[in-house]
Amino acid sequence: MSTLVTGATGQVGRRVLTELRRRGLPAAGASRDGEVRLDWTDTTSWEPALKDVESLFVTVPMASGLSDRVGAFLERAAEAKVRTAVLTTAMGTENSPPDSEQRVLERRVRELFDHWTVVRPNWLDQDFTEGLFARLARSRNGRLELPLSKRASVSFVDARDVTNTVVAALTDEAHHGREYTLTGPAPVTFREVVKMTKGTESPVWRYKKVDEAGFYFRATDMGWSDRYVDTLNERFRAIANGQAAIVTEDVRRALGRDPVPMAKFVREAVK
Repeated sequence: MSTLVTGATGQVGRRVLTELRRRGLPAAGASRDGEVRLDWTDTTSWEPALKDVESLFVTVPMASGLSDRVGAFLERAAEAKVRTAVLTTAMGTENSPPDSEQRVLERRVRELFDHWTVVRPNWLDQDFTEGLFARLARSRNGRLELPLSKRASVSFVDARDVTNTVVAALTDEAHHGREYTLTGPAPVTFREVVKMTKGTESPVWRYKKVDEAGFYFRATDMGWSDRYVDTLNERFRAIANGQAAIVTEDVRRALGRDPVPMAKFVREAVK
């Protein structure tokens, strides 16, 4: 086995695993119940998971409280002579407090591996079809309710662009030592996205602004933890402040082409 893909059931992880295999490259997915068992809280699962691994893709659920465990796993991986590590965090992580979970992990990856890449995607296009926004909308009969104006803008990025950047970093040394903040080609408002999906089978076809307390009530009612909801609200504030509307050239820098526009994603993903 050459590449171990953590978070192999997630939006990016499963696509990374599929793309590596499509290219005929040896790779395995790691999760609690996956083909390779990996439990961040069970250290006895770590050594078997790292056997014969040369490259490692790491993604950690937001607000999971697992940064110490994952950091220790990264140390174990370095001791096991894993050569390359690619970590995904989130757009803006570099501006987070030094002790924030994802920023700590970025620092550990740089310290532990000679060959490393950090990938910081913005919100994904796929959040509207299979991720956070889709789950919220399905719980409200298609209405996405967020503590944001419908005119709030985000430079949403396609998960395929994130996937291809991660795979490039895992397979091409030209990306080692790089930090990529991945965005789409232009900011798009929630109002514009809903307009694009009107009349389709998208899970999101209406939008309503709610206050933070209202969002908190709905999210915790779905079983989401206080810590997770608080982190989401922090990210929503960044959207409201315009920080998520920034457009970078990093998809082009990593892949040599323009990122996929939201309109193209909608045309292909929902009918």
